[in-house]
Amino acid sequence: MHSLRETVYSHGELAGLLAPRSVVIIGASSRPGSFGERTLRNLRTHYTGRVYLVNPQYATLGADPCYPDLAALPEVPDCAVIAVPREKVYELVAQCVEAQLPGVLVFASGYAETDQAEGLSAQRALSALVRGSKTRLVGPNCLGFANYAASTHLSFSEFPGYLPGPAAVGIASQSGALAMAIAQGANAGTPISHALACGNMVDVDVADYVSYLAGESACAAIVCIIEGHEHPARMEQAARIALAAGKPLIVHKLGCSAKGIHAAWRHTASVAGSQADWQALFARCGAVMVEHFDRVLEVASFFAKAPRAGGRGAAILSTSGGACIIAADAAAAHGIELPPPADAANAQVLADTIPAFGYPHNPFDTTAQVISHPASFSACAAATMGDAAYDCVVTPHIQAYESATPRIATLNEQAARFGKIACNVWLTQWMGGPGYADTASLPHIALFRSMDSCFWTLARWQQRQQWIDAQSARAQSGGAQSGGAQPRGAAALA
Repeated sequence: MHSLRETVYSHGELAGLLAPRSVVIIGASSRPGSFGERTLRNLRTHYTGRVYLVNPQYATLGADPCYPDLAALPEVPDCAVIAVPREKVYELVAQCVEAQLPGVLVFASGYAETDQAEGLSAQRALSALVRGSKTRLVGPNCLGFANYAASTHLSFSEFPGYLPGPAAVGIASQSGALAMAIAQGANAGTPISHALACGNMVDVDVADYVSYLAGESACAAIVCIIEGHEHPARMEQAARIALAAGKPLIVHKLGCSAKGIHAAWRHTASVAGSQADWQALFARCGAVMVEHFDRVLEVASFFAKAPRAGGRGAAILSTSGGACIIAADAAAAHGIELPPPADAANAQVLADTIPAFGYPHNPFDTTAQVISHPASFSACAAATMGDAAYDCVVTPHIQAYESATPRIATLNEQAARFGKIACNVWLTQWMGGPGYADTASLPHIALFRSMDSCFWTLARWQQRQQWIDAQSARAQSGGAQSGGAQPRGAAALA
């Protein structure tokens, strides 16, 4: 039931839809809680483009004129939001196609996801209507999207509203609710550039979104939440576009069990497909598959911030000996080396700075003494971050209190100075406590909620870089292109 195209839409073909200069809400309403009312309220919050309202029941809505139909508008808008029941959708989409609107968003449900003949027929009709036209359609059965980089929020649901900072994550999802769940990480400091949902995908689909985000300068890494796709080759094309653009692609595949596969069909009429086939597809494109949903955003945020992996080890720098043990065990479980400093001068700084009751070897137990001696922590951070033996420095966050935040700033400064990344592992159970949002928002620190997640991600980071380097070496030597056999380490990305 998805689009039959062989290739993804270009960035330019989706610009009017996803970054519109003008929007019309068809079915605009003053009735509190209606899709039309909520969409207008959300759009007005940040959008600076031109907004038109269409509903023959109103002459005005508040201070805004309300037009009887699309033909009465003073211009052809870039995007139409259709906030009416299914029975009225086809006629309105037909008007948009005739007027050559660049984009249409359809909220209404009751299509192929019902698994009923009437809904299936209605979805086929919508697909045929836009096929070959200049109009791109998102939906149906879709709650919309937010393009934070363009201050555009086209949804009846409340997405967080803000402007993205550096190292932002873009989200491409079949499920609108899951896109919103990830996007709410912005409220806890994680930069988000886009949250794009596509519903039943009769035209624009999750592959198109991935390709679009690859061309967005505000997006540094891409999350893809996929239930299924009837044309895997198009999904592979999008993944390769992201790879070529230098945008790490983090994939969470839904529908792995018999019940999950059935639920995917009833949710967005998606054919989930073989998990092994999807793993192989994404592995040969350099994408990182994440099994657990609660790990997706922190993995993506790490890749958005991380520089090139150098294939070296990690340094663990902690005020707690117990946390050093947890970190060392997690590093061993995921094959991350904890070598001594390569530079004797750095080793001497650590030995001189860490008290005798600490441990001046990796994992480095600085003890709580550094809490009252900020210069000592700064010296240890510089000695580890600046050492050639380490790709990154991992610091357990034991307790959440205001006095810990200067150490976070120190880590960010030292990581920026040496072109590396710090990983702050939030071991305290005060989730969202002092320093949490600061850590998540900083461009050179990745925030994790467990040691296992941190070192799992570091392993995938190193493996992905090895895969990219192997691909580059093969291309330079005239070997097979990236579509051939998987280089060593590719399977580990899944």
